[in-house]
Amino acid sequence: MGEGRTHHRGGCRMAKKKKQRPSRPVRPACLEKEWHFDLDVPTYDFFEHCSLDKPADLGEIVENVLDSLEQGDFLMWEAVVCDELGLTLTQKQAKALSSLLDFSDDEEEDRILYINEIPRPGELWYEIVRKIAPRLLVEPFKTDDSHYDVTYDGWRNLASALEKHGEGLSLPVGVDRPVDVVPIELQHRLWLQTYLTVFSGLGPSDGQTLHNEEEHDRIEEFVANLREHKETVEFLDLTLEKLLKVLILPPREEPIFIEMMKEELGLGSMQDRIAEHL
Repeated sequence: MGEGRTHHRGGCRMAKKKKQRPSRPVRPACLEKEWHFDLDVPTYDFFEHCSLDKPADLGEIVENVLDSLEQGDFLMWEAVVCDELGLTLTQKQAKALSSLLDFSDDEEEDRILYINEIPRPGELWYEIVRKIAPRLLVEPFKTDDSHYDVTYDGWRNLASALEKHGEGLSLPVGVDRPVDVVPIELQHRLWLQTYLTVFSGLGPSDGQTLHNEEEHDRIEEFVANLREHKETVEFLDLTLEKLLKVLILPPREEPIFIEMMKEELGLGSMQDRIAEHL
C-alpha cells in the first residue's frame, strides 16, 4: 500500500484513461457490512473526547454531526470507500470524490487516508446518529428543571440536517429516508419533547405560571404544534392522562393546564384521544 495523503476540497483528481463506465446507480450501495478497515487505516471516533452520558458533551457531539452532514464529510468518505471497494459511484458520490484534490502522480499507489487532516469515521454515519438520538430524549420533561440547549433543539436540528443534507448517503437495508435510520417511535417521542419545551420554566418563581394570563400563549403554541404535527399525536395515541406522564408540571400548575387544554381542544375527560379533537 502506498503512502496515504491528506486531501482538501476544491480540486480535482487527476484523470485516468477514459473507459466506458457503467450507468451510475440512483441509490448508493449499502455499506452496512463493508465499513471495516485494516489496522493501518486511521479512523476518527466521534465519541473519543466527548461522552454521550454527559449532557454537556451531547450538544458538542450533535454539532459535530451537523457539521459533517452540512459540509458533506460523510458523503465524501462514503464515496472514497465505495471507490476503494470498486463499487460504481452515484452521480452525487462521483461529484464529491472529484472535489478532492489529489497531488499524487500515481493514483494506483495512493489512498485517501485524510480529508482536511481528519481520517474517515470509524462508523457509518447512521450508526453514529442511532447512538445519539436516544440520548436526546428527556423523559419525563420537568418544566421546573434546568435543561441544556440540545434538549430544546437537538432533535429538530438533527432531523432538519438529515432532510436537507442526507440525500445521497448510504442507508441500511429496509430504510428509505435518512431520518428513518432513527426508529419511528423514538422520532415521535422526540418531536413531542420538542413541543413540550414551550412549557420550560413554568413554576412558582419569576411569574412564570399559567395563573398569569401572559403565559397562556404557551398553551396556544403547544396546541398549534399538535395540530400541525397530528401524525405524532396519532402515533403516540395521546390523551391528557398519557401526556402528563411525560410532562411533569409543578402541582400548582397541573390543574390549570388540564382545564386550559380541555377548553382549548374540547376534551371531555383525561382519557379522550387528543387526535380526534385537533
